[in-house]
Amino acid sequence: MKPALFILAGGKSSRFGSDKARALHRGRPLIVGVAEDLASVTVGPTVVAAADGSYQNLGLETIGDTVPGRGPLGGLATALSHVPRRHAGIEWVLLVACDLVGVEAAWVEALTERTDGALAVAFRSPKGWEPLFALYHRSLGAMVDRRLGGDDRSLRGLLDEVGAAALGAPPGFRQITTPGDLEQLRGS
Repeated sequence: MKPALFILAGGKSSRFGSDKARALHRGRPLIVGVAEDLASVTVGPTVVAAADGSYQNLGLETIGDTVPGRGPLGGLATALSHVPRRHAGIEWVLLVACDLVGVEAAWVEALTERTDGALAVAFRSPKGWEPLFALYHRSLGAMVDRRLGGDDRSLRGLLDEVGAAALGAPPGFRQITTPGDLEQLRGS
């Protein structure tokens, strides 16, 4: 089973200081790295950004967030609403942050092995859920819409609510938040 890949790139990158999706790592923008590294095990990719076409110049189909300003949960709502039109017959969305580095196809395969009877599957570290590299079933649209109107708009709360299947976070799972994170990665 190949899930539909939706990459979130709608944030303001305020801690990074510029569009971190375009920051270079190993000679390519972070967002391109995510798309290329997962191409063999997913369908897509589609980027969810603040505006349509934001990453077209990088060769990535980009749709505007239909629920702007609501964070990653709004990005998931956008992805779930587009799955039936863009990927008929696909039941699962792989939601991935644009600023993850070193993502591996094996991670997707591990998640997809746990989908039976689940509505979501995610890695869980000692710090909690890792909701920005996780599988979400397309039937979650109504629940996500309800949560968008409530006080808890966190993906972690959604994962708790649906009793998501959990796997231990893989070694090398890393998200870039600041330019220092990227510099540290380049130095290692």
